[in-house]
Amino acid sequence: MPVRAADGDVGSLSRTFNKMISQIRSQHDEILEARDEMDDRRRFIEAVLEGVTAAVIGVGADHRITIVNPSAEEFLGMPADALMGQELQITAPEIEQVLGEAKSRPRGDFRKQINIMRGGKERTLSVQVTREEQRSSRESYVITLDDITDLVIAQRSTAWADVARRIAHEIKNPLTPIQLSAERLKRRYGKQIDPDDRAVFDQCTDTIVRQVGDIGRMVDEFSSFARMPKPAKEVTDLRGVLRDAIFLREMGEAHVDFIRELGDEPLNGMFDARMLGQAFGNLVKNAIEAIEAVPGDQERDGRKVKVRSIFDPVRDMFVVDIIDNGNGLPQENRHRILEPYMTMREKGTGLGLAIVKKIIEEHGGQLELHDAPADFDHGKGAMIRVLLPHQEQAAASGSGKDKELAYGV
Repeated sequence: MPVRAADGDVGSLSRTFNKMISQIRSQHDEILEARDEMDDRRRFIEAVLEGVTAAVIGVGADHRITIVNPSAEEFLGMPADALMGQELQITAPEIEQVLGEAKSRPRGDFRKQINIMRGGKERTLSVQVTREEQRSSRESYVITLDDITDLVIAQRSTAWADVARRIAHEIKNPLTPIQLSAERLKRRYGKQIDPDDRAVFDQCTDTIVRQVGDIGRMVDEFSSFARMPKPAKEVTDLRGVLRDAIFLREMGEAHVDFIRELGDEPLNGMFDARMLGQAFGNLVKNAIEAIEAVPGDQERDGRKVKVRSIFDPVRDMFVVDIIDNGNGLPQENRHRILEPYMTMREKGTGLGLAIVKKIIEEHGGQLELHDAPADFDHGKGAMIRVLLPHQEQAAASGSGKDKELAYGV
């Protein structure tokens, strides 16, 4: 408003009014600037949450979920709309326990490593809980979940590979001289031994030779695990590899019924037939040993091992299931048996499944452990599932002659 000196009090009022309007305009501009800054920060935080691979969950004082990022949605298996407002105890009870521990500790960040089952797999998570005090003096929490399963397994595998390499080096050298010495003693002095002691002498020397052979096989497993060769891939029908693996075990296991469901269509892919044959042969062997370990007082519908293979177009992968009605797999820490030197057998080295897992991963595949399906001897036993990538272009590049030679195709 115009201000004139002759207006007196009206002029003073006009000046005050103009000053107030100027302040309001300035404050309005500051509010707009602050709002724009808040919007920029919000978009930046949303972009960060969208981009990070870690799962981030915001939880209020009542332990209800207030914020989730896409990684958290994927981890919890539910969309954000369904998760918002849900109690953490219902959605993820394992994480709720960590939050309870964090609340009982002094202020500050709290971190803990836990194992959790998701989608039939055991995962190792690093959980960090950060407290945030709101203006209402009520506390809220930000929970960050990092999946470190592969890192932990890689660290263990590297350490065990070094141990295996050292064991193989230290043990293998004296084995051959021990075996040759025992065989030479038997040839050279066997006829000079008193007939009454000959049986004991032969038994002792045979025991030495046999035990040296057993130790040699164990050392070979150590060496195989420590220095697994890279696969030499070529166009191969996966069904042929499975047939050979079953045939090698079937000849010596007449008391086990082998069921083949390999389909009529070729499962051509880029595989190292020798390495996969070793892996599937080991899995079939483990299935037979699991059946033999079943106590006699437990009922079973015969002794059966089923091997089936299909192509899953949804996942674009070959799926191989090896199912047995043996003594099954442990419920707790099930995936630990895939780690080196973890075994369920008295005389096992604990390297068989570790080598199988390594071979499958070298082919870009995955190894899963499940209980036997309900339609197989009422769900008694175990199912090992192998997922191998379907490399259509690579498989198609093989000549017709290659495909004819690829295991009977």
